[in-house]
Amino acid sequence: MMHMKAIALQPEEQERLHELKRYALLDSPAEKEYDSIVQLASQLCQAPIALISFIDAEREWFKAKTGITISEVPAASFPGSKVIEQKGLLQIPDLLEDANSFVLSALTEEITPRFYAGVAISSPEGFVLGVLSVLDTRPSRELSADQVFALEALAGQAEKLIELRLRKSETQRMISTQNRITSIIAHDVRNPLAALKAIIELKTSGMLTEEETTEMLSMSAKQLDGTLEMVANVVDCGKLQIKTKLPEKQAIDIHEQVSMAFNAQQPKATAKGSQLFNSVTPGLTVDLDIETQVLQFILRNLLDNAIKFTENGSVTVRAQNVYGRLELQVSDTGVGIAAAKVPHLFDLQKNNSTPGTRGEKGSGLGLILVRELLEKLRGRIQIESQEQSGTTVTIVL
Repeated sequence: MMHMKAIALQPEEQERLHELKRYALLDSPAEKEYDSIVQLASQLCQAPIALISFIDAEREWFKAKTGITISEVPAASFPGSKVIEQKGLLQIPDLLEDANSFVLSALTEEITPRFYAGVAISSPEGFVLGVLSVLDTRPSRELSADQVFALEALAGQAEKLIELRLRKSETQRMISTQNRITSIIAHDVRNPLAALKAIIELKTSGMLTEEETTEMLSMSAKQLDGTLEMVANVVDCGKLQIKTKLPEKQAIDIHEQVSMAFNAQQPKATAKGSQLFNSVTPGLTVDLDIETQVLQFILRNLLDNAIKFTENGSVTVRAQNVYGRLELQVSDTGVGIAAAKVPHLFDLQKNNSTPGTRGEKGSGLGLILVRELLEKLRGRIQIESQEQSGTTVTIVL
């Protein structure tokens, strides 16, 4: 296996890689639509090799190819990394004489390329995800104006394909998530209501004493509290998801928003003997194109989870402005999460909610709803945890 040399990870490059991961293109199966594009590019540009490649920190992987059989090359050794930097058409008349000294040894067993031309394949946000390129064994050539136009037009078609591919994937995931959420809600609503109905019927038939009725109604009320909270959570998330137009960017005081969230969660924390620490620098603002309700929804769910699994401990919120984006952490000193369970926290099929330190029941939907909302806003969430050592949830918006 060839050694992969990573390209430098600047802040914008980190965002680009996150966007690439969101599209889930790397190592995806061959698709005839992409194959047709490279075949057309090869014919129109009169070049024996044509590639659609997607580039991560270590490799340039070929989604579609004609003229070669290998599937990838080290990213830093191939011209695609240069296309990422300049975000436009790149032509190299002679690869053997180019100042970048690209190492093309991976190709030389099949063919010795001399000429290279590549056009960026970008996401709507302007991140270069990949390249449509053509290579030739003849040096010192240049694409004609018509060939450049054709290559750029074909790259545009590739951009439309990857966007349609993403939308299809998102739609399928949304349908699956909604079906699972509906199943959970039906189960979690039906059971407490059925229990309440049974209590009423037993009381009406005279089979329960006043003392037994009071005790059972008290237990039922606790169940209904969790059910009502879950339903409210889903409704709130739905309202936020329905809004299709993002607001103009506004400076949001993060310390103030955390304080507001703490005010709502303080009774729960006090009941568990835990302290809430707002470690966000007073006056810290970040320009975000979201409404404050979005941030409150996220904070409410993250704090609720942290308090649920923390007894006589602490929950701390930190935040910083990282190159114009909000990076916010919610850390607790609670019971933590088993390593085997962390990867499945966002999987509705495998995520079975764990009771809190006082047996509090949950559906596991909170984190999943937060993740769904963040993905719509092109944000992300990461969870680090260790049993008996607490949990840290990081979001980037």
